Amino acid sequence: METRKKYHRLLIITIAIILLSPLGYFASGIGQRAAGLTAEPVEISAGVWENSPKAEALHALTLPLRIEKLIVYPALLLLLQFSGWAVRWRTRIEAGVFRVTRRRNRWTGALAAALFIGWVTVVITLIYLPFSGYGFILRRQFGLSTQSVGAWARDFGINWGIGLITNLALYGGFFGLVNLSPRRWHLLAGAGFMAFAFGYILLEPIVITPLFYTVTPVTDPDLRGRITAMADRAGITIDDIVVIDASRKTSAVNAYFTGIGGASKIVLWDTLLKKHPPDEVDVVIAHEMGHWVHKHVLWYILGGGSVLWLGLFALRRWLNRVWRQMGWRSPGDVAAYPYLLGVLALVSALTLPIANGVSRAAENQADDFALAISQKPEAAAQMFERFAVENVSLMTVPAWEKYIFYTHPPLGERVRKAENFSF
Repeated sequence: METRKKYHRLLIITIAIILLSPLGYFASGIGQRAAGLTAEPVEISAGVWENSPKAEALHALTLPLRIEKLIVYPALLLLLQFSGWAVRWRTRIEAGVFRVTRRRNRWTGALAAALFIGWVTVVITLIYLPFSGYGFILRRQFGLSTQSVGAWARDFGINWGIGLITNLALYGGFFGLVNLSPRRWHLLAGAGFMAFAFGYILLEPIVITPLFYTVTPVTDPDLRGRITAMADRAGITIDDIVVIDASRKTSAVNAYFTGIGGASKIVLWDTLLKKHPPDEVDVVIAHEMGHWVHKHVLWYILGGGSVLWLGLFALRRWLNRVWRQMGWRSPGDVAAYPYLLGVLALVSALTLPIANGVSRAAENQADDFALAISQKPEAAAQMFERFAVENVSLMTVPAWEKYIFYTHPPLGERVRKAENFSF
């Protein structure tokens, strides 16, 4: 009992840190001074860059925010378990459901489990609401967001709803499998993840993107012609080319391929078309084609699924070992939900350098492909320099930070690659 009280005190302290830390970042005054800073990096010598004052200021806030969440988020989830909070609220929710329905069977148990997962989702969202709100303020201060508070709140609500549905489907299915097939659930859960990942990629442009953006076909014949010509050189077929009105939300630029197998679609942000000349747009599109040609999305799913299966096997052994100590009824007790989230968050944090190293390798490969297909290295170099200004990004970063946090090579490296490219 004394140990549980200690964990309860730590839980309160952790929640207080999460709720109050955004005030500390805001009180630093760094964001308030952002509007008066220049976002232009300076090339000191060939291939050697000095980051812009604005990018350095943003980095001074986002790096500690990132590190804090990496450490504190798993701690919050695990303390929800060790403090007894999870078991206590699972018991209360079940008692309420059984009292209302006057039944205790598989279906009322499933309803209680879904309500518990939803309740945990609500609690975590509320605890991190100041964090999320400060992220919006930060983007406004540095000119990266063009949204009003109301528009941001609408998007936040939609994102939350999608996350809730996803959690109910994934984790509700997970606990159902653990209870229905105690010995083989890890195999079935791995297959379910693969199916979910493929389904999400196929449905995302059809169902989710239109919730946030207006999607319109590309009608510019010159742009369509250039894209088609590059696709022909790359040996790929494009089913559709569309533009989304990202400028309603952000000043940043982007483009991406989506789809699986033979069904491919190019999605362009209107900010890219408005801010960049045709040669630079071609380089961005060629980069995204590189991801498609090298099947990076497919390999991510297959590779991630393989690692997940191994992880699920280890998780099955671990849950079978600790469930009694945790006060659960069985390894499939839904009270384990916060603990499961905490373990996943902890493993993700520890394996972040590996995952991001794989991502940087894929981005390097896509950059190589873009330079070869577009044959516009000068435009590529200029484009990456523009990205530093538009996205308020660093040109150079410390090696340790690159290896841990960066999914893409730093912009300075990408500029050097483009400048050193030879046909």
